[in-house]
Amino acid sequence: MRRTKILATVGPASAAPAVLDRMVALGVDAFRINFSHGTDNEHRATLRSLRAAGERSGREIALVADLQGPKIRMGEMAGGSVTLSEGQRWVLDTSGLPGTTDRASVTVDHLGTSVRIGDRLLLGDGSVELAVRKVGLSQIATVVGSGGTVSSHAGVFLPGARLRAEILGEKDLVDLAIAVDAGVDWVALSFVRAASDVRALRTLLARSGRAQVGIIAKIERAEALARREEIVEAADAIMVARGDLGIEVPLERLALEQKRLVGAANAAQKPAIVATQMLLSMVAAPRPTRTEATDVANAVLDGADTVMLSEESATGRYPLESVAWLDRICRSTEAGVATGEFQIARPSVLPPSSDRSVADAAVRLAIDVHAEAIVTPSSSGRTARLVAASRPSAPILALCAGVETRRRLALTWGVEALPCPANMTLEAMRGFAQNLVAHRPGRRRGGRIVLTAGYPLEGTPTNLVTVLSTSPSRGSARPRATRGAARG
Repeated sequence: MRRTKILATVGPASAAPAVLDRMVALGVDAFRINFSHGTDNEHRATLRSLRAAGERSGREIALVADLQGPKIRMGEMAGGSVTLSEGQRWVLDTSGLPGTTDRASVTVDHLGTSVRIGDRLLLGDGSVELAVRKVGLSQIATVVGSGGTVSSHAGVFLPGARLRAEILGEKDLVDLAIAVDAGVDWVALSFVRAASDVRALRTLLARSGRAQVGIIAKIERAEALARREEIVEAADAIMVARGDLGIEVPLERLALEQKRLVGAANAAQKPAIVATQMLLSMVAAPRPTRTEATDVANAVLDGADTVMLSEESATGRYPLESVAWLDRICRSTEAGVATGEFQIARPSVLPPSSDRSVADAAVRLAIDVHAEAIVTPSSSGRTARLVAASRPSAPILALCAGVETRRRLALTWGVEALPCPANMTLEAMRGFAQNLVAHRPGRRRGGRIVLTAGYPLEGTPTNLVTVLSTSPSRGSARPRATRGAARG
């Protein structure tokens, strides 16, 4: 069983039902739809198709809606692009007029208050660099530091700038309504700057009656790095979005920032997704480069819960091969960890709590008794996440009555979420766990199970850990749903 999860972006190359089914069979755990591209009707149709693919597979496949967010872009360029030379003076304004070699427009209302003299601006993929020389209310004067070609609608990056744009624009609100109506499991919030951005989205989800939808904070702005702890605390998961982040921060520091972000999420027992250009060469080639294979393996060793495909599965020529290679690299890396050759990075200090102590005890007990599985009945998924944070060698089986919880756990390392009856007594819970493991392929005769949960009421912190035999006791083959609950 592969423990690191795979999140694949869906686009023209992968939208056909037959391709989606094959991607799931190859190991995709969750699908991402990028709302920066496509029409409203296309988004609705894609979300329906993705949910149908999950239902056909019989697995709990999570759906992630990635909102565009307040990305600044260049306006139209006369002729489609403009070539700039080093030392050239260039004015940026908000006029909306087509760009020339003298000036161009940008899509931000508060340009003059977002930058200061001396700030750097990076365009497109970061190869064109401007230095701010003069700031006005509606325009700024720059000097080209590194020249190149600037195309219409190229991205504009302001490392360290204090942008005032709303985290959710008009388009984002429309897209959010479409996503919520389609029943997505996660919403990815782009260009998060502070915990308040996450709280703003959470308020909107609560008002729409979908408070249970998970929020992924995408870390792609330099200003978010100084606030990573508060952002991780406010969000349900984070994404290390290395494309824009790699432009905003010095490239030589990107790997260090990735490790810090993943470590912060691990310490908070929340999923960490590493994204962007993991197998980029596979957009046009059937095999990854050696560098890409190493990058994926290092993300696993950093402690990532999930690795993500972007262009590779959305627009590339080899979406199926990309999934297969990601699966292959993750499995091989995890095998090295299982044999003790390598270790997955873990935070050196974890905030103390009683339920974390119980979850840690369950993991240590599973090692001592050579458990075949750690079973975690849970209504919210918290118990499963606590156990997963210790990266145990035993499989983690999360028993969840709610389908929403099972789908959200599709992004958590090592967790296989399975349905169970609601409101089980402790006796019924024990019997259900025994029967579940007893019928799994490859189980050992006389094996052991570690069961950990919050008991007896829904919402109770994780407070119970026990060892069971894989041989169910008489009368426990059909656990009955009764009053009372085993939750975590």
